[in-house]
Amino acid sequence: MLIARQMSFFCRSASLLLVLGLSVASCQSRAASTESEPKLSILPPVAAVDVAPLIAPPGTRRKITVGGLWPTGCVPTGATLGEPAGADRPAIGILLAEPLTFVACTTALTPYKFELEYTPRSTGQLDIVVMTNRASALAHGTLVTGDAADPRSLHDVAGAWYDPQTAGSGLMIAHDYGQSDTLFATWQVYDATSGSPRWFSLQQGRWQPDGLVWLGRLYESKAAPRTPCSLCPLPVEQIVDRGEVRITFSVNGASGGLDAAFDFADPSPPQRLSNLRRFLPNRIVIH
Repeated sequence: MLIARQMSFFCRSASLLLVLGLSVASCQSRAASTESEPKLSILPPVAAVDVAPLIAPPGTRRKITVGGLWPTGCVPTGATLGEPAGADRPAIGILLAEPLTFVACTTALTPYKFELEYTPRSTGQLDIVVMTNRASALAHGTLVTGDAADPRSLHDVAGAWYDPQTAGSGLMIAHDYGQSDTLFATWQVYDATSGSPRWFSLQQGRWQPDGLVWLGRLYESKAAPRTPCSLCPLPVEQIVDRGEVRITFSVNGASGGLDAAFDFADPSPPQRLSNLRRFLPNRIVIH
């Protein structure tokens, strides 16, 4: 763009054209070709956040690793921990120090890595925000702290889940991730005999220490016979406890999202209810 503007300026100056021996037509054609040429830009930095161990009790020293590829040879010179100002939820920040230099940096992807330590004092989830001293956001991670008395989920599992083998049925999960970690879900299926919908709710559950398994109760809600108003809501007549269920979440390496296995936990071996995928899932960073 700058070159094109310069060429246009040269074309407007008749005296300069005589010195350079350029014609107006040649200047205009060069400016036009410069405008249409693709512009190359430097790739943004690539960063990933890793926490070890993934889940640990309060008071356990955790190692946070930030690493990736920098687009130039002027990689950050250091990293410091802090607390971001104005964060709307508990968070810790990692500030990477970009070197301020007047020397031209080599244009080459350069690996970098920093290891820091942090010791949480209470259970819960902490956002990890990675930025540079030039106010550029690079990466985001999560530090999960839990113990046997208060296990925590590794992932935010809220959303609409479905089984590709049973079109029309689905599981809606509300998850208070990062706060109480409470999970509540509604499950709709169709009766194989009558084709009528049946509604269940999943509640009164708890996370297991690995942060990937949720155990809770499955309740079915039943109403009185339908009134003449086919669209009118009906009062609940009966709530039936169908037993303990288990949802096991796992990272799908192919799609970068979450999958889930939904089982009855009481029988031995457990009875599979559904193989679930999340609709429009959030991407999961695999370290």
